[in-house]
Amino acid sequence: METTTKREPKSARDIAYYTQRYRNRVFAKLVSFVADQLEKGGLTKKDIAERLKKDPAQITRWLSQPGNMTLDTISALALAFDAEAEPPDFVLFEDRTVPNFIHPLIARVTQTKVAAPKLEAFPNSPSQPIAGANSNEWRVVVGGS
Repeated sequence: METTTKREPKSARDIAYYTQRYRNRVFAKLVSFVADQLEKGGLTKKDIAERLKKDPAQITRWLSQPGNMTLDTISALALAFDAEAEPPDFVLFEDRTVPNFIHPLIARVTQTKVAAPKLEAFPNSPSQPIAGANSNEWRVVVGGS
């Protein structure tokens, strides 16, 4: 039987990296939201625990480190503040804007060639130097030719 996959399988390392990266991003957003709401409402973790009928220690554990939170946990924490989480957007690597710096792992996954920055003399154009510029001034050109 012929394989129908058009791309090579992802390595365990890449899968683990992106799984943890996403977990960290969700956790950071959630903790930031909870902290803002606690401050605005003058609430404590104990108040949140009472709203969710949970032990206050459980709320502390949830907000202490990026564990493997379920969607139910995230939803419950949002609900404690009369809020809900919006589903995330999905972006293909090839559709992302090109950053000034690209992590080598992302470059490998997207098969992006990362060139060393090109150093260019400071003038606005190659034929017209800036008045008063000395030869020791340089600028970095990213993505230029």
